[in-house]
Amino acid sequence: MANHFDAVIIGGGAAGLLCAGFAARRGMRVAVLEKNGRPARKVRITGKGRCNVTNNCDNNDFIRAVRGNGRFLYSAIAAFSTADTMAFFEGLGVPLKTERGNRVFPVSDQATDIVDALVGFAKDGGAKIFTGQAAKEVLAENGQVTGVLLESGEVIPCTRAVIATGGKSYPL
Repeated sequence: MANHFDAVIIGGGAAGLLCAGFAARRGMRVAVLEKNGRPARKVRITGKGRCNVTNNCDNNDFIRAVRGNGRFLYSAIAAFSTADTMAFFEGLGVPLKTERGNRVFPVSDQATDIVDALVGFAKDGGAKIFTGQAAKEVLAENGQVTGVLLESGEVIPCTRAVIATGGKSYPL
């Protein structure tokens, strides 16, 4: 794996796979490091294995529905709305349906369809996904990223690193 990458994405969840797919489509050489044996582990279990993809509503209704203070989402939802999310997955061949409470699920009721679409999006763009690879440290010299050190001791040279390791919704 000692190739030089333009970007190493640490974390193979939904955010990491989307980041990798978009970066690769912009011509970057991208590697995704996922410590688990398979990417998108949390996506596989969301919505009791069905994956609640988004809500079918406008941006303001979406933000109002967030528990706590959803205002931090304004810039993100303005850049990639719930409608954009639905169009994205349907464009990847995952038909969606809206259920009670405007919740959106794959028609198949299988979270694996969403996972497969995310993994395919990253790989089809040219990103390389490495599972069972835990990052230990982002390396830098003179304020510039030079690589990512793996727990195995191997260094993956790169010029950018993105940390997309998820939140505390399912801490291990």
